[in-house]
Amino acid sequence: MTQTQSTASSLASSSSVPEGNPRYLALKTVMLPRDTNPYGTIFGGVILSYIDLAGAVGAQHEIRSRNWPDRTLVTVAMKSIEFHRPVWVGDIVSFLTHVVRVGRTSLTIHVSVDTERDGAAVHLTDAEVTYVSVEGPPQDQRPVPLRGETLPLPRVGPPPAGIRI
Repeated sequence: MTQTQSTASSLASSSSVPEGNPRYLALKTVMLPRDTNPYGTIFGGVILSYIDLAGAVGAQHEIRSRNWPDRTLVTVAMKSIEFHRPVWVGDIVSFLTHVVRVGRTSLTIHVSVDTERDGAAVHLTDAEVTYVSVEGPPQDQRPVPLRGETLPLPRVGPPPAGIRI
């Protein structure tokens, strides 16, 4: 195994991931000069954007791997982010995901952000992002179950005989 393959393997397997819940390489990109701030590091907002994108890709991967119907997902929450190391121009950054929680209409994904420097894996940051499955026009979207089961319809009309309100 080459040193690059060895580092890639160490990025893909982490002791902080629950056993039986493998990480998925959702996105890998090289950081470019256009994304830098005045200090020569990559803007935090650029990394946040990639985290959101990688989380959505990881969530869609999870949905498909469970054979659930394809869903439109919207981001509803991102837990606080702490940058452990700066991200530099030229860093090849990997965004690895795994499922934290599956709700009826939502999915929370952990996104780990890593790079390789001098042949060693370097952890940059991580986040948890929650997505909700929705349907309907953008101005009137409503949550729908991830697994495809139907929601009970609201009752219309008089109550059934024998029930008092």
